[in-house]
Amino acid sequence: MNTKNLVLNCIRHRDNPKIPLMFRAVPAVNEKLINHFKLKDLENDWEKMIEILGADIFSDGETLGAFTTYIPKYAGPSFEAIYEPNHFFIWGIKPEYIYLGSGKEIIFHKNPPLAKIETPDELRKYKFPETGWFDFGTYKRVVTAKKESFEEQKEINPQFLKRSDIYFINTFCFNSIFMTSIFMRGFENMLMDLLSNRFFAKTLIDKIGEFYLDFTIKNLDAIGDRLDLYGIWDDFATQDGLMISAEVWRSYYKPWFVRIIEEIKKYDVMISFHICGNCSEIIPDLIDMGVDILDPVQTSAREMDLEGLNENFGKYICFHGGIDAQKLLAKSNPAVIRNEVSRIKKLFKKNTGIILGPSHYLTNDIPLENILAVYK
Repeated sequence: MNTKNLVLNCIRHRDNPKIPLMFRAVPAVNEKLINHFKLKDLENDWEKMIEILGADIFSDGETLGAFTTYIPKYAGPSFEAIYEPNHFFIWGIKPEYIYLGSGKEIIFHKNPPLAKIETPDELRKYKFPETGWFDFGTYKRVVTAKKESFEEQKEINPQFLKRSDIYFINTFCFNSIFMTSIFMRGFENMLMDLLSNRFFAKTLIDKIGEFYLDFTIKNLDAIGDRLDLYGIWDDFATQDGLMISAEVWRSYYKPWFVRIIEEIKKYDVMISFHICGNCSEIIPDLIDMGVDILDPVQTSAREMDLEGLNENFGKYICFHGGIDAQKLLAKSNPAVIRNEVSRIKKLFKKNTGIILGPSHYLTNDIPLENILAVYK
């Protein structure tokens, strides 16, 4: 059985010879492993690297393919902003880099463009993005596993994309409805709008939802019949629980996800939904909407222990992640990690229902021996 069928059996809750193991890491860790295994470079040797490591697939955030994920090329106006694959800049958001040790992260919450807008009429005059700004005849291969910038990454005519017997062909992008709303309006403003300025909140969310739905339809029209998986990313949870009440999420945001997922399912494409933190309260909603995979299963968050998740939802959704990268991998030792991997494997009968791997990208502060212990 090849690795793709192993993973598909896991997602579809069919008997499996073993639990599939996935790998994901920041570029510095990928390079560290390439050097450790004495390989040439990540671009040419990523499959050899995960084979030696003992992983089955090289995942990438909310997708199942760090080297086989594609989004249409941006061809719209210049915003003189950091060009990143999630394209938050098209909303007037100005991304910024922050530097943490030897690495850097991108943030989107500074200087929200709608912070001082007060009325729905003012909001309607704002220059919202258009799907016509994207070239659905040219796609970019999105590889965040390498150090290169998004501009440097390869372009491909979608006519040459096809479903594979070996790899998962993925797309993502333009479905972070909650995150877009808070980055545009400002976190505190948006939370207040949802409770006390509801018409304004609905007007903004509907503008975002309309764009994302239209983008999804055009994206599917271009490559939908060649896709295996559509990744959705919207972080609206903390370690303790949802940032907004489940009722508020269901009222404002869920209806747009329902419509987006309905379009995706027309193409028989699987859906992975990425939500960090404790999202347990709305997992039944995700299942009802047709979500196939929940990522990243942040077990360090409250009510996200795998025992409870598997008991309550394991028959209806597949988990992607589950090995705590925040504390266990960063601060423990190989013996404890091997015991934890063994414990998790025993929870999942018939080796199905979880694609086991780190809950988040492996970072440079995680000792190499701890990473190796996950897969050995």
